[in-house]
Amino acid sequence: MSNLKEAFAHNTVLIIFIISVIIVQITPINVGLLLAVMMFIISFYASKENRKIWLTISIYIIGYWIAVYLHSYVVSIFEVSREANIVLSRLSLLGYIIPYFILMKISRPQTDYLSVGSFKNTIYTPFIWRGIKDPVWRFLLIGTAVMFIAFIFVIDFDQYDFYRLIMYGGLFAIVNSVLEELLWRGLMLPRFVDHAGEKLGLLVTSTGFGFYHYSIGFPWTICALFSLCGLLMGGVAIRSKGLVPVMILHFNMNVLFALSGIIF
Repeated sequence: MSNLKEAFAHNTVLIIFIISVIIVQITPINVGLLLAVMMFIISFYASKENRKIWLTISIYIIGYWIAVYLHSYVVSIFEVSREANIVLSRLSLLGYIIPYFILMKISRPQTDYLSVGSFKNTIYTPFIWRGIKDPVWRFLLIGTAVMFIAFIFVIDFDQYDFYRLIMYGGLFAIVNSVLEELLWRGLMLPRFVDHAGEKLGLLVTSTGFGFYHYSIGFPWTICALFSLCGLLMGGVAIRSKGLVPVMILHFNMNVLFALSGIIF
């Protein structure tokens, strides 16, 4: 009976993380901070196995509100174009990243993706663990080619400001891909992998990754699609054992999003 109770608590906290990602975006700050305090208190009474993930959720909620205020501050101090504002606004991701680095100093996860990663490691096309056996570098080439073919029909190459769009798209992609991967695959994914294993940990963080985009202006349906992108990118991080390969994949995605009008 105690084993069933522990298993229930073990899996329930994963669902609570996804719910928290959604709730914090649609409620005022006092609700979010109350929720974070509750998670923090629960962590002291939780089993040793679950304590770290409760702290992870609590810090995510706090990081969200730090990021909100960083976004407002960055946008207010720079009088630049709309495109430049969007690029600068992604620096608000530091609001999440800094608290997680502090947590890492206190409690480091056993799993570690905070490294360059190997382009030669094995991955399977198209389902990460199932499919055609490939090195990571070839998987990235295939994935980029498929994305380019999918987007080429919606990109207007003749628009008058196309080169300006390329410039801002590239800047956005560099800032966003580095910081989002550092946060979601470098700092958060290892904690969920430690807690639930590679596949379930990947599923939970990818769902959270997708739905956190609601706060930056995307509808829930698009957020669900971003969750699928998160599965792909998280899988690359897991199989390559690092962040550079997935940062490249994320960069390519963001450039195509920018050129197709999804971002700007």
